[in-house]
Amino acid sequence: MKPLTRKRAITAAATAIAVIGLIIFVHESAAVGTATTTTQTGEVPVLVSTEWVAAHREDPGVLLVHVAMLEMAPPAAFIPGAVALDYHAIETSEGGVAVELPPVERLATTFRRIGVDPGTHVVLYGPAPAHLAARAFVTLEYLGHERVSVLDGGIEAWEAEGRPTVAQASAPATGSFAPRVDEGIVVDADWIAARLDDASIVPLDARPADQFSSTRGRGSLRPGHIPGAGNLYFVELLESEDMPRLKPRAEVEALFAAAGAGAGKTVVSYCQIGMRASYNYLIARHLGYDVKFYDGSWADWGARSDLPVETGPRR
Repeated sequence: MKPLTRKRAITAAATAIAVIGLIIFVHESAAVGTATTTTQTGEVPVLVSTEWVAAHREDPGVLLVHVAMLEMAPPAAFIPGAVALDYHAIETSEGGVAVELPPVERLATTFRRIGVDPGTHVVLYGPAPAHLAARAFVTLEYLGHERVSVLDGGIEAWEAEGRPTVAQASAPATGSFAPRVDEGIVVDADWIAARLDDASIVPLDARPADQFSSTRGRGSLRPGHIPGAGNLYFVELLESEDMPRLKPRAEVEALFAAAGAGAGKTVVSYCQIGMRASYNYLIARHLGYDVKFYDGSWADWGARSDLPVETGPRR
């Protein structure tokens, strides 16, 4: 074997360093647990793991946001550095239908108050139920904020791993958030009604099966579901209600497929009042589906006698 020349030795050493660097990068990326990226959010994953948050929570461009019903159920613990967002600040019942999106400027003011700037990577989390943080995710996407993720498993997953918590949220700075509303995300009853014969549109009901199939209405609402809808109760996607972490991807994809979602389909997520549907919307985005959000949900559809309904068990 010929001895290495100085030039060949330098080249070989550089190659070895590059290979070692690549191995380290791959190992660290796997450890951090970065989740699926999507076209709508570019390089920002829809879901992030506890490992990712632990590695990035002090990054200057990352804002951790603890979403909770602050007055009804004050949080006992926060991830260090997180600011608090009151769930009730991002919903309203003023129009007669419960839990609707408030006016855009009111929402923009809310997110400025917790420190959101146009380039901020907002990482949302909350306690169970999982749809609290998911509703904030839908809201920020509707407002056109492209850098938003949700911590898979929320504070329950964080605490179960023995990670540090604090008793108080951080004091937020004032942000300069400027909404750029994405009108294609939120749809209404008329939009759905006009497409009931379109096989590519899949209404996806996030209520439990007994509500979906019931022949007995609730209050003034008619029983049943949107014609042609699939049923995927949002809790079925979770490890458990006490550990609101997403099941393995293959299981989740199978649940969506059984409810009618698939390639070339547009999922329209709804439930009773638009809370549970937020989680199905979030996971549909995580899986890469084209998805819309019906904010009025059954509280709107079920109250309108001009719209058709179906009853019976889920498909």
